[in-house]
Amino acid sequence: MKRIGLLLTCLILFCGLTVAQNEKLSFNETDHNFGTIGDKEGSVSFDFVVTNKSDAPLLITNVQVTCGCTSPAWTKEPIAPGKTGTISIAFSPANQRGQFIKPVTVFTNQSSQITLRIRGDVVKSENIVKEPTTEEKYPVAIGNYLMKTKELSFDDINFNEKKTITLEVFNNSDKPIVQKVLKIQKYITVGFNPEIIPPRTAATIDVNIEIQDFSLYGDLSDEIILIINGVRQSFPFTANVSEDFSKWTAARKSNAGRISVSNSEINFGNFSSGNSRTLKISNSGNSPLNIHTIKSSDPAITFSKTNFVVNSKEIEEIKINIDSKKVLSDLSATMVVVSNDPYRPTCEIAIKANKKL
Repeated sequence: MKRIGLLLTCLILFCGLTVAQNEKLSFNETDHNFGTIGDKEGSVSFDFVVTNKSDAPLLITNVQVTCGCTSPAWTKEPIAPGKTGTISIAFSPANQRGQFIKPVTVFTNQSSQITLRIRGDVVKSENIVKEPTTEEKYPVAIGNYLMKTKELSFDDINFNEKKTITLEVFNNSDKPIVQKVLKIQKYITVGFNPEIIPPRTAATIDVNIEIQDFSLYGDLSDEIILIINGVRQSFPFTANVSEDFSKWTAARKSNAGRISVSNSEINFGNFSSGNSRTLKISNSGNSPLNIHTIKSSDPAITFSKTNFVVNSKEIEEIKINIDSKKVLSDLSATMVVVSNDPYRPTCEIAIKANKKL
């Protein structure tokens, strides 16, 4: 019992001495952990900041380390009361491996020696998975407005289906960034989370699409325009709109309208304005065939009608025209007929013509 009492007394005296020392000076840290360090990354360093809490100038007289891998540098001038100085400790991981704890002994004119520590874990550099930088996380830059991607590809989307693409953005500046909508289509909505992005903060933009217009069937491409900090920015988007036949019963599919076209290719040969060609669309099914839209890959090609119904066992004709003023060379294009035929919802016809000289 006497030994235990003596030990406790010593500990109390030691703690009292440590407190007394700390009454004259203090450090921002006394034990710094570098964490994981790659052996080929070069030296790492840390500044222990010492504050003179006494009424007299503080002078760091010496700093000692125990390993050649560690090197110190410190404030040599006297540190006035209330002011700070630094003890910089550099550690080189070269030829080191594993966990380490290195003592740093500090001598001053005001106290007995003080021990600081640095620690960490040295591993092979190739085994370290580095945390990506902000610029690596958000590679698309519009000034300080960073984005993971600017791509808005909705891919396949069914009529009346709602899809959302969430864009991840980051304000890489020291000032707030304001986002606003300048132009969107009636089938697009945009939500900012939040509308004003604080400095150095991540945010998201929800771009929603819901098609309820038959004229938009097939390939769809357009753009939305946002105002980012007063600057107009274009965001192109694409989608392929079709009817959701997966909800149709087997009986409905078997009785549906069935499309057939008179030509798989229409060749105008040498053409001039005013020339037209006829395409026949027939319905061999048992229900009306709804032609939702007819589109062309070339704006020079137009059609007499693009939205109509072909009744069961009947045939409809459309005129195909080419505006020669819009054609600069020989033409090779595709027209697409989009219908409610569950077995052939899109039907492609090649259109060719030679520019008449």
